[in-house]
Amino acid sequence: MSKRPAESNATPPVKKARVNPELEAMRNTLDSLLKTASDHHEEARIAAIDAASTLEEEWTDATTGKDKLSVEMVGLESEKNTADEYLKRYEESATVKMLKKAADDKAVETLVEDNEKIADTLTKLRNLKERLSTQYNDISTQFGEKCEQCDALKERLDAAEKRVETITGFC
Repeated sequence: MSKRPAESNATPPVKKARVNPELEAMRNTLDSLLKTASDHHEEARIAAIDAASTLEEEWTDATTGKDKLSVEMVGLESEKNTADEYLKRYEESATVKMLKKAADDKAVETLVEDNEKIADTLTKLRNLKERLSTQYNDISTQFGEKCEQCDALKERLDAAEKRVETITGFC
């Protein structure tokens, strides 16, 4: 067996790396810039999430308002239809027709009074029906506007959520 030279068993001396101050400054600058960029990314992501959350709250509030208007609209429509049904039923009733004839003849005073009371009540019913129709039309208009608002907010919310995904996807 041959013997190895003693030098091969000894560990070679570690050379001290040469430090270039300009290189170290560039490394420090790049580390700092990367940290700043990472912080800016996180800030942009958080801002995008906050914006999306705000839009989601606005959209939820608008949708809740739209739903309330829808319920109110259904109720007003039902009341309006009921008032219309009552008007048709009572205006076409045989008793009302008889009272109109009696009022024109003025032969029986109590029938004339009954006719006046019924005519007055029917006028009030017509007025109520008209008010209900006006309220229904107003609510219907508000409902349409609220639907448009909800649609616009939903589009903005979808865009904001896409922005969050985009910013988050940069990582």
